[in-house]
Amino acid sequence: MRAVSRRFTLCFVAFGIAPTPGCREATNPPPVAEEPKVASNPKRAEEGVETREGELQTSKGFGAVADVLLPHDVLEEKLGSDWRKTMVGKRVRVRGKLRIHKCGPMEQCLIQGELPILTPDSIEVLP
Repeated sequence: MRAVSRRFTLCFVAFGIAPTPGCREATNPPPVAEEPKVASNPKRAEEGVETREGELQTSKGFGAVADVLLPHDVLEEKLGSDWRKTMVGKRVRVRGKLRIHKCGPMEQCLIQGELPILTPDSIEVLP
Protein backbone atom coordinates (compact mmCIF):
# COMPACT_ATOMS: atom_id res chain seq x y z
CA MET A 1 0.00 0.00 0.00
CA ARG A 2 2.87 2.33 0.76
CA ALA A 3 4.30 1.83 -2.72
CA VAL A 4 1.06 2.95 -4.30
CA SER A 5 0.82 6.07 -2.17
CA ARG A 6 4.47 6.96 -2.87
CA ARG A 7 3.93 6.61 -6.63
CA PHE A 8 0.78 8.67 -6.37
CA THR A 9 2.63 11.39 -4.44
CA LEU A 10 5.52 11.31 -6.94
CA CYS A 11 3.06 11.99 -9.77
CA PHE A 12 1.72 15.02 -7.95
CA VAL A 13 5.22 16.29 -7.18
CA ALA A 14 6.27 15.84 -10.82
CA PHE A 15 3.39 18.05 -11.95
CA GLY A 16 3.92 20.61 -9.19
CA ILE A 17 0.67 20.03 -7.35
CA ALA A 18 1.93 18.42 -4.18
CA PRO A 19 0.16 19.56 -1.03
CA THR A 20 2.36 21.57 1.27
CA PRO A 21 1.73 22.87 4.76
CA GLY A 22 -0.10 26.17 4.57
CA CYS A 23 -1.74 25.59 1.18
CA ARG A 24 -5.17 25.40 2.75
CA GLU A 25 -4.63 28.77 4.45
CA ALA A 26 -3.56 30.40 1.19
CA THR A 27 -6.55 29.12 -0.77
CA ASN A 28 -9.11 29.88 1.96
CA PRO A 29 -8.44 33.36 3.34
CA PRO A 30 -10.23 34.29 6.57
CA PRO A 31 -13.63 35.92 6.09
CA VAL A 32 -13.64 39.70 5.92
CA ALA A 33 -15.99 41.48 8.31
CA GLU A 34 -18.70 43.50 6.56
CA GLU A 35 -18.85 47.24 7.04
CA PRO A 36 -21.84 48.46 9.02
CA LYS A 37 -24.78 49.53 6.91
CA VAL A 38 -25.97 53.09 7.05
CA ALA A 39 -29.02 54.73 5.56
CA SER A 40 -28.63 55.99 2.00
CA ASN A 41 -27.41 59.53 1.36
CA PRO A 42 -26.70 60.72 4.87
CA LYS A 43 -25.24 64.20 5.27
CA ARG A 44 -22.33 64.00 7.70
CA ALA A 45 -21.21 67.17 9.43
CA GLU A 46 -18.88 65.46 11.91
CA GLU A 47 -18.12 61.92 12.99
CA GLY A 48 -21.25 60.11 14.14
CA VAL A 49 -23.58 63.11 13.66
CA GLU A 50 -25.99 63.15 10.73
CA THR A 51 -28.42 65.70 9.34
CA ARG A 52 -31.71 64.87 7.62
CA GLU A 53 -34.27 67.20 6.06
CA GLY A 54 -37.85 66.45 5.18
CA GLU A 55 -41.47 66.51 6.22
CA LEU A 56 -42.13 65.42 9.81
CA GLN A 57 -44.53 62.44 9.92
CA THR A 58 -45.69 59.94 12.53
CA SER A 59 -44.97 56.22 12.44
CA LYS A 60 -46.10 53.75 15.15
CA GLY A 61 -45.20 55.85 18.18
CA PHE A 62 -42.18 57.44 16.51
CA GLY A 63 -41.72 60.55 14.44
CA ALA A 64 -40.21 60.11 10.98
CA VAL A 65 -38.14 62.39 8.73
CA ALA A 66 -36.82 61.23 5.36
CA ASP A 67 -35.78 57.60 5.94
CA VAL A 68 -35.20 57.62 9.72
CA LEU A 69 -37.33 57.31 12.83
CA LEU A 70 -37.22 59.83 15.69
CA PRO A 71 -38.00 58.77 19.29
CA HIS A 72 -41.33 60.11 20.61
CA ASP A 73 -39.94 61.21 23.99
CA VAL A 74 -37.17 63.30 22.40
CA LEU A 75 -39.68 64.96 20.05
CA GLU A 76 -41.88 65.83 23.05
CA GLU A 77 -38.88 67.32 24.84
CA LYS A 78 -37.74 69.40 21.84
CA LEU A 79 -41.09 70.35 20.24
CA GLY A 80 -43.60 70.13 23.10
CA SER A 81 -46.17 67.55 24.11
CA ASP A 82 -48.56 68.53 21.29
CA TRP A 83 -45.99 68.09 18.49
CA ARG A 84 -48.32 65.67 16.66
CA LYS A 85 -50.95 68.39 16.26
CA THR A 86 -48.68 71.37 15.58
CA MET A 87 -45.63 69.98 13.73
CA VAL A 88 -46.72 67.00 11.61
CA GLY A 89 -46.51 67.91 7.93
CA LYS A 90 -43.98 70.73 8.43
CA ARG A 91 -40.54 70.65 6.86
CA VAL A 92 -37.73 70.21 9.41
CA ARG A 93 -33.97 69.73 9.58
CA VAL A 94 -32.93 67.20 12.22
CA ARG A 95 -29.36 66.73 13.43
CA GLY A 96 -28.23 63.95 15.76
CA LYS A 97 -26.76 60.49 16.23
CA LEU A 98 -27.95 57.61 14.05
CA ARG A 99 -28.14 54.05 15.32
CA ILE A 100 -29.41 50.98 13.52
CA HIS A 101 -31.68 48.75 15.62
CA LYS A 102 -31.42 45.08 14.57
CA CYS A 103 -34.85 43.50 15.01
CA GLY A 104 -35.37 40.17 16.75
CA PRO A 105 -37.35 37.34 15.18
CA MET A 106 -40.63 38.32 16.88
CA GLU A 107 -40.39 42.09 16.21
CA GLN A 108 -42.22 43.76 13.34
CA CYS A 109 -39.50 45.39 11.26
CA LEU A 110 -40.53 45.98 7.70
CA ILE A 111 -37.19 47.26 6.37
CA GLN A 112 -34.82 44.28 6.04
CA GLY A 113 -34.93 43.57 9.78
CA GLU A 114 -33.42 46.93 10.70
CA LEU A 115 -34.78 50.24 11.96
CA PRO A 116 -32.70 53.41 11.47
CA ILE A 117 -33.31 55.58 14.57
CA LEU A 118 -31.91 59.12 14.77
CA THR A 119 -31.73 60.65 18.26
CA PRO A 120 -31.85 64.38 17.53
CA ASP A 121 -29.64 66.96 19.22
CA SER A 122 -31.44 69.78 17.37
CA ILE A 123 -34.59 70.20 15.31
CA GLU A 124 -35.00 73.26 13.09
CA VAL A 125 -38.28 74.16 11.38
CA LEU A 126 -37.67 75.18 7.76
CA PRO A 127 -39.73 77.71 5.78
